[in-house]
Amino acid sequence: MTSIDVVAPPQHVLERARAAVEPLLGAALAELPDETREVVERGLARQDFSTAALVLLSAEAFGDADVTKTAVALEFAHLHEQLHADLMARGPVREVFGADRVVSAADALLSLACARLTRTGVMVLNVALMSVVDGYVQEIGMDERDDVEMAEHLGVAAAKHSALTAAACELGALAAGASASQARHLREFGDDVGLARKHVDDVLAPQAGPRTLPVVAAAIAGITVDGARKWCEQQADLLLARALHHLRQCGPRARAASELSALAEEITIARCRPVVPPQAVAEPSL
Repeated sequence: MTSIDVVAPPQHVLERARAAVEPLLGAALAELPDETREVVERGLARQDFSTAALVLLSAEAFGDADVTKTAVALEFAHLHEQLHADLMARGPVREVFGADRVVSAADALLSLACARLTRTGVMVLNVALMSVVDGYVQEIGMDERDDVEMAEHLGVAAAKHSALTAAACELGALAAGASASQARHLREFGDDVGLARKHVDDVLAPQAGPRTLPVVAAAIAGITVDGARKWCEQQADLLLARALHHLRQCGPRARAASELSALAEEITIARCRPVVPPQAVAEPSL
């Protein structure tokens, strides 16, 4: 058994991450005008704080540095991206607050994020956000073609959904003194976890849209959507295995590695497992 096979309760990890960043989140939100803060608070209520957890655990894997500001910055950056996704999809936040207020809130979040990062952190975050933008641009171009291959769809999914996860892991590692090689492995870990999560999100989507991976895979491969969902689950398994390989390669501390492993599994393949109801305990006979 390797050190990262010993899993920790992921919910505890997420609760610990939330508790660590909430004081700084509250202070940052106090800087915002009331109308902007209302939009941000609605968005934060939907976050699971896994992005902040990845920053904190990636730092704990190599040292004892205080990376709370970085965790807050990446949580803000993630919400910035989520608000833009909501805008483009005409989602519930836009429906409640209107496009102008959502755009203003997203801009404010980006400013808050950059103010809490070092110069290197801002550069890493900028690259990640440019990747997200590039993913959207590629996706728009693909809508006008009928010869798009599966590899292109996967490339867009990675650009849009893995970049910030990868940046969170890399910045956490670097802040704690990880070498360039170690930080690169953590970045690859986050990249694979992000794409695995996208596969799972699309499998579990209540309404499978034309851009979700199972629908795309079914159309390209000529299989049923149920068969394509199974394929996506298998891809998530493979991506998680590759992520854990990168985690082993970077030589992290045992406890943080265990928690990273558990968190990665919890936000990806564990969500596809059937829920087993608790078994009733039979009353002892007299």
